[in-house]
Amino acid sequence: MNKQKMLPVSLNIAITMRAIEYAFRKNVNKLSVNIPAESFGMLMIAYYQNSIQQDIAKMMKRDKSAILRQIDALEKKNLVQRMVDTHDKRKNIIVITSDGEKFVKEIISKERKLLKILTQDIDTHEMKTFIKVLSLLKTNAEKN
Repeated sequence: MNKQKMLPVSLNIAITMRAIEYAFRKNVNKLSVNIPAESFGMLMIAYYQNSIQQDIAKMMKRDKSAILRQIDALEKKNLVQRMVDTHDKRKNIIVITSDGEKFVKEIISKERKLLKILTQDIDTHEMKTFIKVLSLLKTNAEKN
């Protein structure tokens, strides 16, 4: 009898994230605006909190030049705009536009429907535990 080995946690997480990302992309392909998948996170950050470019780069674990290119693309589509920080003229605050807000609300709606499908066999207690474990994994990863 051939025993199947359990995959390492890190590989399991990577495979799961790819599957979720693929399902998400499939669901958002029909949105009113077409943007690269990498830009969704930045747009969501701008929606939930106005942030300085450097802070966005840190949150997304991306270099500043990559973030700058994404901001340029989102700005061209009138989804975000840069505003000079009144306290520090060297910094730009990324603010979501009204078009950006409408678009993010479309994303959130699609995301909620997808999440309902993905979590259909998971009870509330298990989901809360999962979210807590994810948070701890992130915190511990950031310490290293």
